[in-house]
Amino acid sequence: MLFFRKAGVFSFLAILASLIFIQSANAVSVSRGLKGNALGGGSHALGLGFSVVTSNQTDMNAVITENNATNTANSKDMTSAYEFYANWIYRFGGSPYAFVLRPSYFMQESKGFGTGGAYNYNLNGFTVFPIVRMYPLENDFIHFFLQGGVGYGSLTGEIDAATNNLKFNGSAFGAMAGMGVDFCFTESHCVTVEGNIRYLPVERNMSEGGNCSGSAITGISQCGNGLEVEHGGSDLRTTMSGVLGVIGYTMNF
Repeated sequence: MLFFRKAGVFSFLAILASLIFIQSANAVSVSRGLKGNALGGGSHALGLGFSVVTSNQTDMNAVITENNATNTANSKDMTSAYEFYANWIYRFGGSPYAFVLRPSYFMQESKGFGTGGAYNYNLNGFTVFPIVRMYPLENDFIHFFLQGGVGYGSLTGEIDAATNNLKFNGSAFGAMAGMGVDFCFTESHCVTVEGNIRYLPVERNMSEGGNCSGSAITGISQCGNGLEVEHGGSDLRTTMSGVLGVIGYTMNF
């Protein structure tokens, strides 16, 4: 957990330092923009990156706690996730605005052992977010931006509890907002640091495989092909919400 807290603090400090640098350099809005803006035309960029997400799986953690207590398992709570993303960016010519299309791949897991074998919990999924970005302050080196968007996420889960297995999935729409900085060491090559908040809860998950039926897994009160997965008589909820600390690479064309 300390690593994830440090990642968020690093993102915030990097953004804060960049703002101070821009102000000291007397940067103004739209001083240069991405490559091609000086000619009044739009420009394109591609990016790749990695983020850590403070995604606390409350219902899954309750299942983990019950299995740990009942089956002397040692699985840890699911409180943080990893995510990889790609970006396509279009910067409108002569404007502080850009459009970003960002797909990402989400991963979270907890592994342990207990009575009868392994007790593993996995969540994997993807998101697609169209994002509107504004660059209110920038100079030749630093480009500070604000951004926000709405998007879609799909999440697949799997629980292994000794000899019992459950696979399930769910999906939802959500929103995100945040800020970031492009540190451009050349006109084309930049390091990107962001701090974002995302709201993307998955309130309903459906069984799609495994040998689980009824309440065969401790903490799961309903499962089986085609049935809603329930915990304690209510829908098992998962989430891709959380604070995202992001670092990536952007290439401007």
